[in-house]
Amino acid sequence: MNITLKIIKENKDGSANAMVDFDKEGLEFLVQEGLLSILEKYIEQNKNAQEGQKLRKKMEKKEDIDMDGRC
Repeated sequence: MNITLKIIKENKDGSANAMVDFDKEGLEFLVQEGLLSILEKYIEQNKNAQEGQKLRKKMEKKEDIDMDGRC
Protein backbone atom coordinates (compact mmCIF):
# COMPACT_ATOMS: atom_id res chain seq x y z
CA MET A 1 0.00 0.00 0.00
CA ASN A 2 1.30 3.44 -0.90
CA ILE A 3 -0.21 6.79 0.11
CA THR A 4 1.82 9.95 -0.40
CA LEU A 5 0.82 13.47 0.61
CA LYS A 6 2.72 16.40 -0.88
CA ILE A 7 2.14 19.96 0.35
CA ILE A 8 2.08 22.18 -2.74
CA LYS A 9 1.40 25.55 -1.11
CA GLU A 10 0.94 26.76 2.47
CA ASN A 11 -1.72 29.46 2.74
CA LYS A 12 -1.71 32.49 5.05
CA ASP A 13 -4.81 31.23 6.92
CA GLY A 14 -2.98 28.08 8.06
CA SER A 15 -4.52 25.79 5.45
CA ALA A 16 -2.57 24.23 2.62
CA ASN A 17 -3.01 23.00 -0.91
CA ALA A 18 -1.88 19.40 -1.17
CA MET A 19 -1.69 16.56 -3.64
CA VAL A 20 -2.37 12.97 -2.62
CA ASP A 21 -1.05 10.03 -4.62
CA PHE A 22 -2.03 6.45 -3.86
CA ASP A 23 -2.03 3.01 -5.38
CA LYS A 24 -5.02 0.65 -5.58
CA GLU A 25 -4.58 -0.63 -2.01
CA GLY A 26 -4.19 2.94 -0.77
CA LEU A 27 -7.44 3.93 -2.47
CA GLU A 28 -9.26 0.95 -0.94
CA PHE A 29 -7.91 1.88 2.50
CA LEU A 30 -8.89 5.56 2.19
CA VAL A 31 -12.41 4.71 0.98
CA GLN A 32 -12.92 2.12 3.73
CA GLU A 33 -11.69 4.44 6.49
CA GLY A 34 -13.76 7.32 5.08
CA LEU A 35 -16.94 5.25 5.05
CA LEU A 36 -16.31 3.98 8.58
CA SER A 37 -15.79 7.55 9.79
CA ILE A 38 -19.03 8.71 8.14
CA LEU A 39 -21.00 5.83 9.68
CA GLU A 40 -19.53 6.42 13.15
CA LYS A 41 -20.43 10.14 12.98
CA TYR A 42 -23.96 9.32 11.78
CA ILE A 43 -24.50 6.84 14.63
CA GLU A 44 -23.22 9.35 17.20
CA GLN A 45 -25.40 12.17 15.81
CA ASN A 46 -28.45 9.90 15.77
CA LYS A 47 -27.75 8.83 19.36
CA ASN A 48 -27.42 12.47 20.45
CA ALA A 49 -30.64 13.40 18.62
CA GLN A 50 -32.55 10.61 20.38
CA GLU A 51 -31.23 11.70 23.76
CA GLY A 52 -32.24 15.28 22.97
CA GLN A 53 -35.77 14.17 22.06
CA LYS A 54 -36.10 12.27 25.33
CA LEU A 55 -34.92 15.30 27.28
CA ARG A 56 -37.37 17.61 25.47
CA LYS A 57 -40.26 15.23 26.21
CA LYS A 58 -39.22 15.10 29.87
CA MET A 59 -39.09 18.90 30.04
CA GLU A 60 -42.49 19.22 28.34
CA LYS A 61 -44.03 16.88 30.92
CA LYS A 62 -42.47 18.92 33.73
CA GLU A 63 -43.90 22.15 32.24
CA ASP A 64 -47.36 20.55 32.01
CA ILE A 65 -47.20 19.58 35.69
CA ASP A 66 -45.99 23.06 36.72
CA MET A 67 -48.78 24.78 34.74
CA ASP A 68 -51.41 22.65 36.47
CA GLY A 69 -50.20 24.02 39.82
CA ARG A 70 -48.85 20.69 40.98
CA CYS A 71 -45.21 19.87 41.62
